[in-house]
Amino acid sequence: MMKTCTEFSPFLSAYGFEKALKRIKSLGYDAIDYGEFCHTENKIFHVSEEEFATSLKREREIIEANGLFVNQTHGAWRWPAMDFSEYDRAERYAAMEKGIRGTALLGAPYFVIHCIMPFGENNPEHKEELWQMNIDHFSRLCKVAEEVGVIICFENLPFTSLPLSRWGETLEFVKLMNTPTMKMCLDTGHASVYGDSPADAVRAIGKELLATLHVHDNDGHGDCHWLPGEGVIDWVDFTNALHEIGFEGCVSLETSVRHEGDPALWDAKEKELFAKVRAMANGTYR
Repeated sequence: MMKTCTEFSPFLSAYGFEKALKRIKSLGYDAIDYGEFCHTENKIFHVSEEEFATSLKREREIIEANGLFVNQTHGAWRWPAMDFSEYDRAERYAAMEKGIRGTALLGAPYFVIHCIMPFGENNPEHKEELWQMNIDHFSRLCKVAEEVGVIICFENLPFTSLPLSRWGETLEFVKLMNTPTMKMCLDTGHASVYGDSPADAVRAIGKELLATLHVHDNDGHGDCHWLPGEGVIDWVDFTNALHEIGFEGCVSLETSVRHEGDPALWDAKEKELFAKVRAMANGTYR
């Protein structure tokens, strides 16, 4: 049976660590998407190894004490792309490796990550070299992930000129890697930027390789990260597709209610959003 998951960072900013967890649990979610490994400038990357392990183990204890678990984390990436030199790529690799080990410390099974973009995010002229550099990069990371029992989930991207971005290319890459340590994270909004149907992507990827999701909506052109139902995605078809393939993971949001203005207004909006996620998980979205 599918579970429900939401990104943690917006709740963390709005409520603080423990209150955020209590709020997420009160809404009905089962899990969180932990985002503190996403940005290399975050404090977690600049503490001692001992403090790194101690703080994450403590956070896991608090998360689990609140009846939740970490389903997935997001690995380091930089915007705009900063993978142009060997130094830049080595710095990002080190952050990714540390994020994988941190994911294991949190008890999370999945580590979501983008490809490296050594020629920029919209440069189609170096496809073969781009693919080979990513093969080398992720071959090394998969060994680390295997050591600690984490699965790397390769995410499709919204960069329409990048030849490792569309969900079909992402799937091809995962199949080429041919390792149980690497599966796929389908980002619904990123698929929609191309005019692709996330439901069709779910059916094509299948249960074996679809490990995680990033659920959000858009206008079919920009990476808007709107709430489901605010854009063009067919969420009924998407829900049906998940149940057709027997997906057993989390319906995981990568969008949230804006925590601005009167906090009294957040409650109804957060409950409405959760109801949509639960309906997807239950197969009752209409």
